[in-house]
Amino acid sequence: MQTILITGANRGIGLELTRQYMGQGTAFIFAACRAPENAESLQALASAHPARLAILQLDITDAASIEAARQAVAAKTESLDLLINNAGIAGNQSARRLGQLTAAEVSRVIDTNAVSPLLLTQAFRPLLQASAAARVVMISSGNGSLTNARGNSYAYRMSKAAMNMAARVLALDAAMAGITTVTVNPGWVKTDMGGPDAALEPAESASALLALFARLSAADNGKFFQYDGSSLPW
Repeated sequence: MQTILITGANRGIGLELTRQYMGQGTAFIFAACRAPENAESLQALASAHPARLAILQLDITDAASIEAARQAVAAKTESLDLLINNAGIAGNQSARRLGQLTAAEVSRVIDTNAVSPLLLTQAFRPLLQASAAARVVMISSGNGSLTNARGNSYAYRMSKAAMNMAARVLALDAAMAGITTVTVNPGWVKTDMGGPDAALEPAESASALLALFARLSAADNGKFFQYDGSSLPW
């Protein structure tokens, strides 16, 4: 049974990935979120699948929280097969439109969406390297592609472009030998971030993502995928 860590597992795509993995019965999931006590749907899943789902308290922007989560995972498993860096934020209006931007909010979005997943991957690298075929998935966005630039959402677009570069560098780093790192756009999904007009239901996106994750191999290292497995431009 593979071991998987999913960040931002309390809602949206992260919650749906966790739910579908539980339905498949092929993985032990470490489901991480910042406030487990408020994650009612995730708690219900854990109660229904106590042998295959462990909830982790994790604030990905806090170094002490990352280390505590690493220790908690290491106490339960000697290796980690898949790290899904899913947690992210869009930021408020002071991160989105010219004339309203503030350094603090732009920096907060970039720190959460790009810097924190990189540092989390660094922390879990020893457990990933103990796996026979480890994979790291950065849940990015089409908005992180330079070919898809628009005149809005400055911080979010910048943060996802930075996440994409982090994934590319990880894929080329000798210190990550044996670990396949990819970037994935989950599509425009009806979540709190995507909004009600989005094209995909969370279940549709998650189902396609699970199929993609299952067929990832070393040959895919450093690639940028659409949720359906097609390639995206950087």
